[in-house]
Amino acid sequence: WAFLLFSKLGSGIYYASISSLGEKLMPLWIVGIMTGGGSFLQMFLDVGVGKILDKFGYLRLLKFSAFVFALAGMCLLWQLNLYNFVLAFVFATIGWLFFEPGVNAYILSHAPEKLAGQFVSFRDVFSAAGIVLSTLLLTQVAGPIIAVAMLIAGILLFWCTPDAKIVEHAQKHHPHQLLPVLAKLNPASSILLLLNFSASCFYAVVWFVIPLVIVHQNRSNLLNLGLGMFDLAIVVLGFFLGKLADHHNKKHLVFGGLLLFSVAGLILSFNFSWLFLPLAFVAAAGDEMAGVSLWSWLHHLDRDHANDGMISGVITLAYDLGWAVGPVMAGILYTQIGPSWTIAVSASFIFITWLIYLFMLNKHKSLPKVLVPHHPYRPRHKT
Repeated sequence: WAFLLFSKLGSGIYYASISSLGEKLMPLWIVGIMTGGGSFLQMFLDVGVGKILDKFGYLRLLKFSAFVFALAGMCLLWQLNLYNFVLAFVFATIGWLFFEPGVNAYILSHAPEKLAGQFVSFRDVFSAAGIVLSTLLLTQVAGPIIAVAMLIAGILLFWCTPDAKIVEHAQKHHPHQLLPVLAKLNPASSILLLLNFSASCFYAVVWFVIPLVIVHQNRSNLLNLGLGMFDLAIVVLGFFLGKLADHHNKKHLVFGGLLLFSVAGLILSFNFSWLFLPLAFVAAAGDEMAGVSLWSWLHHLDRDHANDGMISGVITLAYDLGWAVGPVMAGILYTQIGPSWTIAVSASFIFITWLIYLFMLNKHKSLPKVLVPHHPYRPRHKT
């Protein structure tokens, strides 16, 4: 858990620094393409990374990732230029490749079956806490903090229990296998895919744009904390929203959650004052309200649960795609229409998801009350 805290602290500061450091060296649209390209690379290498983790060990590759990521911070210790910026990006991208799958595999290989849910909850809390800390410590002198945080994270892993058992990783599936499965689970499957993409695209744009606003408008105290509010909302409200979805009409919760998310996201686009904090909190709460209700709905529709891994993999792919597209879009739009309208455009994707949901909802009967199953945590930060 301490490793998670320090690694998220370091990676959170690095990701928030990319746009503000990159704009000093190259056009923002190139910075956006570069940032999104790193996420595209992760997306295509997921299966191969799983096999490498199984072969060489989760703990060993997590140590490697932490120390490689520390090199990214060290590259930023000297005077900033194009060469050390690109080298830092390469080291960070290599480090990121193994972090999330390595952490998940290590935790699941050690967690007793009856306590797996608690272990995953601890993962989410410490990850979110690391991101909140990173937003409080966000500074233009990012290199030393990143390097120290990642070195500490890597050293802490030497006190961790050695790898236990190998965890199976998701296999590739062909489109002709996926489409019939997803079609049977409509509208929950389609809306969950759209929500994962639109929400991730929104968060990616926010994490790209807000550091630029902090630098250009000198609003560090408020907006630093504002970036952390998205994760903080889930830590504070996650349990309550799960209980809410257990006992209330899930279709209404999806309707309200998507509307709340899109409206709060749109309003915060034009409020870089103290109002950004509660609006970020409300936006994330709406996102989570819709997300947990959709997972429960999907679980109800998927009677035989024969394709759980495949469905989860496709939905995760939509999440990864949002983090790849978001920075590219932000890099292009920022200089053309400014920070507020750039975030507003990304928030409009969530509003479109809500409109599609309204259209699809009329075709389906009411949903009986079912308990919310365990569902994957979708971070509001780069993983």
